[in-house]
Amino acid sequence: MSQPRRLAADAAHEFGGIALDRSKPLSFRLDGRRIDGFAGDTVLSAVLAAGIDAYGRFGDTVLGLTDRLAPLAASKRGGPLPLDRHPASDGLDLATVGHRSFSFRRGTALGHVIDGIVELPWLRLKPETTLTADLLVVGGGVAGLAAADAAAKAGHSVVLVERRPWLGGDARYFGPVGDEASPETVSTDLIARLGVPGTTVLTHAELFALHGATAHVHRIVDGRGMVVAVSADRILLATGSVQRLPVFAGNRLPGVTSAISAYHLAKRYGVIPGRSAIVATQSNYGYRLAMRLHDAGVDIRRIVDPRVNPQSRFVDFAKASGLKLAGGQLPLAAGPARRHGLAASFANTGTALSALDLEAEALIVSGPFQPDLTLWMLAGGGTHWSGGKLLARGGIERIALAGSAAGYRSMSACIASGRSAVAELFGRPREPVEDSEIGAPYETPEAETTIAPVVAGAPAFLDAGASLLVRPAPGARPMLTRHAQAPSLGDVAASVELGLTLPTDAGAVAEERGAPGGDLAASDWKPAPGTLSTSLPWLAGRFGDDPQTVRLVVDSTRVFARGALVYANTSPADPLLATGVIESEGAPGGTALISRAGLAGTDRFIVETLDGPSPARIAPN
Repeated sequence: MSQPRRLAADAAHEFGGIALDRSKPLSFRLDGRRIDGFAGDTVLSAVLAAGIDAYGRFGDTVLGLTDRLAPLAASKRGGPLPLDRHPASDGLDLATVGHRSFSFRRGTALGHVIDGIVELPWLRLKPETTLTADLLVVGGGVAGLAAADAAAKAGHSVVLVERRPWLGGDARYFGPVGDEASPETVSTDLIARLGVPGTTVLTHAELFALHGATAHVHRIVDGRGMVVAVSADRILLATGSVQRLPVFAGNRLPGVTSAISAYHLAKRYGVIPGRSAIVATQSNYGYRLAMRLHDAGVDIRRIVDPRVNPQSRFVDFAKASGLKLAGGQLPLAAGPARRHGLAASFANTGTALSALDLEAEALIVSGPFQPDLTLWMLAGGGTHWSGGKLLARGGIERIALAGSAAGYRSMSACIASGRSAVAELFGRPREPVEDSEIGAPYETPEAETTIAPVVAGAPAFLDAGASLLVRPAPGARPMLTRHAQAPSLGDVAASVELGLTLPTDAGAVAEERGAPGGDLAASDWKPAPGTLSTSLPWLAGRFGDDPQTVRLVVDSTRVFARGALVYANTSPADPLLATGVIESEGAPGGTALISRAGLAGTDRFIVETLDGPSPARIAPN
């Protein structure tokens, strides 16, 4: 079986894959190629184990295949499903969704041409079934598990939804604090308590729409996707947090992966991003991961930390293990190595020149954790910027936050917050929550997100998800996509740290960013007909001091959508070079606002539509 990125079954720290049954090998086909795996694999984990770690090209840049950026895949008998939630099974025959460039030597790449991420096909589907409960818990980490347990003990019916194939969340990555029980012990105990009448657990299930007391969930059952509606009197969001992506050139290349993803892939599936790795971390937990990967057989070339002389028991253990450490340095840029893997350069903190160059198959990067408030905002909750993070603001009737989504950090506090939130939702006194961590004299606090100086080369993305927003660079053309994505919370946080967004505006920007999914029912809304006024602040001066209104047409049927940019017929599709905009739709064509300079000497233009550039001309009177 060809699985070059799979660890041995007896790898240290159970990094052989606790979700796998190695007595049951399987194989399936993806885009015509054979993929081997084991019972318990997801399609994504088996593909990564096979050494396929490149999604495709976004412009001139190759993007890595990760749990946060992967195509959907469809079989002949079912609709498209996400690779990370799709269980692998013997005999599957899948094709990834999206445009691919043909190649006889596909190697480690899926070969997609990435032009944004299209809308998920289940967003507009009607539910096949409806579940009712007193409490809907979203998130199966320790906070959500504790909340479900507390509600069930109080006699309430519960539906718990978890998008991952497993329960327990990220607590295992951090480990215990002080004398508290291990996350494995705590999670196992809480999971065992779920098996009571009136409690329903949905794994492989992602909540994508939330309106009032009704939620829509996309769930995968027996290899088939279905939409389930959940009607609940009260909702508890224990959605956890997402690890931020350090901002440096090449931070989305194949082989670059987050520390939390690297941990779960090894722990659940015995999959590693490479046989050799560099760990760039701004927290002490990155040292813990590096040691465990080292014990499991990964060649850790260096642990790099932007903090100068950090203090931690994990740092001391790493030194005792013989690992090489580099303090006071941050990733500057990454690119393909000459032969194989990645070449990464690191700069001394506060400088812009390379001080250290390393090569490895993988670069594992660690950033601070941002509470995942996507569903909180979808439900109408507010946010504000505080302490380098977007935190929840205000309250929503019959909806509560718990765990790291509510800003708690220690495992004991996350568990207590889940129980306390349930008490408050059902009108009982809220229990106090103590969030105790090891003090700074013993553990150096984590650093802020690593922001490298601008360097030439691969673009630096603001986050690791599907938004594909790139750090602005002097002289660089913007990277445009056909399918627009709202900025993620990580994008907004990075924009604050880069000085692109004021801290006081971050909450408003995050709340207005939209959310994945949509209305619970398909909408027939269309913009009202009319003409935009040049007095609007976003149009004032955009096309000169005295823009003119003209009607553009291409044929007798084509209609130009309101907001489409207009270019001179010799200009590239760069928004900064647009000479006008479609004010209102026409039949045919549309009414455009165009600068006087753009009208000088020509009546021919290009209108950038969703279907691509279209020629247009000024309609005769």
